[in-house]
Amino acid sequence: MIDRATIDRILDAVRIEEVIGDFVTLRKRGTNYLGLCPFHEDKNPSMSVSSTKGIFKCFSCGKAGTAVSFLMEHEHLSYAEALKYLAKKYHIEVVEKEESAEDVAERMRYESLVVVSEYAQKFFQDTLWNTDTGRAIGLSYFRERKFSDDTIRRFGLGYAAGRDHSLSVEAQRAGYKKEYLVDSGLCVERDNGDISDRFYERVMFPIYSLSGRVIAFGGRTLRSDKSVAKYVNSPETEIYNKSRSLYGLFQAKNAISKSDKCILVEGYADVISMHQAGIENVVASSGTSLTVEQIRLIKRFTQNVTIIYDGDEAGIKASIRGIDLVLEEGLNVKVVLLPPEDDPDSFAKAHSKIEILEYIKETEKDFITYKSEILARTSDSDPLSRARVINDIIQSVAVIPDQILRNLYADMTAERFSLKSEDIHSKIIEIRQKRREIKESHQQFEERRAERSHGNGISEMEKEQSGISDYALSFPEKELLYYLMKFGSYVMHFPEDAVYGADAPVEVTVSQYIKSSLDEDGIVFVNPLYKDILEEYYIFSSGLQEEKPAEIQKSVIRYFSTHQNSAVSQAVLDMVCDSHPVRVKEYLNSMVPEEQTLAASVSKAVLNYKLKLTDRMCIDLAKQVAEAQKNGDSGQMPSLVKRLQAFNRVKNRLAREMKRM
Repeated sequence: MIDRATIDRILDAVRIEEVIGDFVTLRKRGTNYLGLCPFHEDKNPSMSVSSTKGIFKCFSCGKAGTAVSFLMEHEHLSYAEALKYLAKKYHIEVVEKEESAEDVAERMRYESLVVVSEYAQKFFQDTLWNTDTGRAIGLSYFRERKFSDDTIRRFGLGYAAGRDHSLSVEAQRAGYKKEYLVDSGLCVERDNGDISDRFYERVMFPIYSLSGRVIAFGGRTLRSDKSVAKYVNSPETEIYNKSRSLYGLFQAKNAISKSDKCILVEGYADVISMHQAGIENVVASSGTSLTVEQIRLIKRFTQNVTIIYDGDEAGIKASIRGIDLVLEEGLNVKVVLLPPEDDPDSFAKAHSKIEILEYIKETEKDFITYKSEILARTSDSDPLSRARVINDIIQSVAVIPDQILRNLYADMTAERFSLKSEDIHSKIIEIRQKRREIKESHQQFEERRAERSHGNGISEMEKEQSGISDYALSFPEKELLYYLMKFGSYVMHFPEDAVYGADAPVEVTVSQYIKSSLDEDGIVFVNPLYKDILEEYYIFSSGLQEEKPAEIQKSVIRYFSTHQNSAVSQAVLDMVCDSHPVRVKEYLNSMVPEEQTLAASVSKAVLNYKLKLTDRMCIDLAKQVAEAQKNGDSGQMPSLVKRLQAFNRVKNRLAREMKRM
């Protein structure tokens, strides 16, 4: 525990604008500072930081606090760890009392995973510098790549040796729990309960959080064997989300803020070589294609992005994909195209800092110029190819959120291609309107799905006094169609004790099971569109030749998603996009592909639909009984009551079955 006197010294030394400024770009506004709030998707600076009061306040999401609470929230630190962070920043010696067993037990799980990751980084680094194998293989490789020793140390690079020098063995010997070694992604648990290293015979690139803590690794093999994966990266964990991490951002954030520009490259070596050349405002997407979350990380420090990807075809395609993402988040984007034989790594090694900066300044292009030049290379001079290039550029202009900037780029496009400005603006309006409609449709769909998951499939608006609406019944019907579209030809494996009278495991396809389940009770879909899709599905699928289930389902989805009836194609696209690729078996604590749970999930979906239909029938019959009672129609009463009782028994049986599942 940290004593009170040390805490007071730390708090007296803290300047809140310096602390928050390590994570967010702050601009002076009067006596305060303004910046983008990192606790919500902030488009305009809404967080105010008061240096005199020592507090921050977001006037959009309401978050407020001190420098300590900011670190606790942003970096997932305990109170003590936040104080230690500040003490290190302001060079204050921390005096701690001995931690009790209770204090140790209360450490956050998040902190434990970070600690074991930082141990691993030191282990790999020590292996690189202090073992014969590490120096002979790992260090030699880095030096061959012309990384200086200072650079190697600055980025914490290391080496994972063979299985005889095991991290898992040394870490457990040092007292780190197997649970954290597995859950941090460093080790893999075998069927017999033993664990083994995920990384071996690889040079190691640690990935840091914004505050400089190790949260993941990338490991590159040095073997030429094509059967060995070139890179093995940490899986996503509680401390590492690759779509929200940028390699090199910890080392680059101050340079990005100072230069008001972020240079975006693809690989670990690209970042390291650029930094070594003196260009420090450089980051890379961390083992994944560029994501919206990564762009929002950059946005905290600057509004300006320059993309420098490899000069080959793959690099060009990646840069084109990234342009629209950056534009849509409201950032200014420029692109630098390197010579075809170069990537940022090789280019940085072959040129000085001044030469690199001059090359960027002379060759970086706005996205319109870049796209038109690149796309024109792969297009013929005929009108159709020219139109394709123009439409691609207009699509990019249309995603820009700022209207004034969007209009300026629209005018630039019209001028470049000698077109009428009003035609370009009209096309942009059309694109934005369509995007808005798709977004609204998606939001409505998500709201309906949320209502289904939180209200047993029926929202309050869909509940009527007269019974369950046809609209509410569409949800379980849609779920059944979802399973037909994605898994209709897959086999459901029922164990023998799950089917009455069976003396062996029962195997039936999803489509066979759903059809027989509906036919045995004479059930016809209520939603007319879904009814048509269901009937056409069985007609179409019956004509498919015997193929692998996955290939059959591809044919089914292709047929319906390109259906001549736009209502059918849109409905099916909604279904297959509303996927659940994995389900969690909590008792195994493992991720299970959805196709392995079909026996349970499809039979449950059928039961759910039958229960909804039966419930509706019970409500309708109860209404008829009440109406007959009101009108004194004693002749119909016995028959109606008998039917109601029968349907209630069916309803109770289905409900019990659902509960068991």
